[in-house]
Amino acid sequence: MAMTEGTANVQGKRKTKVGRVVSDKMDKTIVVSVERLARHPLYKRVIRLTTKFKAHDELNDAHTGDTVMIEESRPLSATKRWRLIEVVARAGTHGIPSEIVADEEATTEAIHSAAHPGRTHDGGSTGADAGNAGNADDGTADAGDELASIESAEGGTA
Repeated sequence: MAMTEGTANVQGKRKTKVGRVVSDKMDKTIVVSVERLARHPLYKRVIRLTTKFKAHDELNDAHTGDTVMIEESRPLSATKRWRLIEVVARAGTHGIPSEIVADEEATTEAIHSAAHPGRTHDGGSTGADAGNAGNADDGTADAGDELASIESAEGGTA
């Protein structure tokens, strides 16, 4: 049978996808997360769906956070059916989750003072808190109250 011009030979075409590397802990294998948009069947709202693919990385070139292009291939293992074509964009130093810079003390103090006006960050009390320090009617007992109750139970001072 002769092929008509309407049918195209799609056997040689392989699918490619662009995604972000979420794991590179295996040898010569990366896990790539690919996002796609789909309409929810009931609510008709556009939602973001992610799918993870395991891809073959012969040179261990891609690292966590990199944006990569992968291509369909024959089954390379039980779960690996894709291979790395190219690294589209490198993650840089901000893509490594283990290197988190600690906040500066001034920044932390500014955030705390904005969230809790009138309080200091070191746990010290302000004027309103200091006025309640000596009151015994707040339901709490301190060492002085305990000593006074022991002396009254013994019948006076020793």
